[in-house]
Amino acid sequence: MLPTVTTELKRDAGAMPYGHINEVLTRLKQHGEGLFRMDFHVDKGNTKVPLPGIRMVVRSDDADYPIKIADDGAFKLPLLPLPEAKTADLATNVPKGQLALRGTPELTTQPEQLDLATVRRIMRVARTLREELLPFYLRWLFPRMQGVRICSDTPTWELEWRENGQLMGLPLPAANEREPTTKKGDPSRPCTLLTGQENWPETARLLPPAATKLSIKF
Repeated sequence: MLPTVTTELKRDAGAMPYGHINEVLTRLKQHGEGLFRMDFHVDKGNTKVPLPGIRMVVRSDDADYPIKIADDGAFKLPLLPLPEAKTADLATNVPKGQLALRGTPELTTQPEQLDLATVRRIMRVARTLREELLPFYLRWLFPRMQGVRICSDTPTWELEWRENGQLMGLPLPAANEREPTTKKGDPSRPCTLLTGQENWPETARLLPPAATKLSIKF
């Protein structure tokens, strides 16, 4: 039998107060109408320790919540009751200044589910969340949204709807947009953009090419 190994985890004084992160997660759950989520990753390019060696928990005065980090650096954070979240912090085994984390708001809508009605709903809810429901000190975590970015391997996006019994189709032009997941220095896949201001019916739905991914333009 191998000996038990224990690793001391210390609260990261340099990290954002967990109560702030928890408040954003709470507002998204309560008022985001299921349209948004927060994706969290270890920023491997700016982290100075190997990913497999990182141990992390959310530590409150009541409990420790272990965080499982995937091979690509992705992880999920727990949603805590607001009183408990006020006492919580991230605790890790990584020396201060050597661990970089990032959280990104993402859409839950799949490309084949997207139509203009959904785009307009996304824009409306995002505006309400940021301008009315999030306190000013948290708005930088949910920047002002400018549209739904659509990226794919080939630029053959099209909107389709019925008008007076006739099936209508409209190709979408490529936009000067860069896919957020593109590595620095690499060319981006082709992208287009829908803002909800387009003069087409709400029933106009996206016909996405293969491997299409949606993202938020901030």
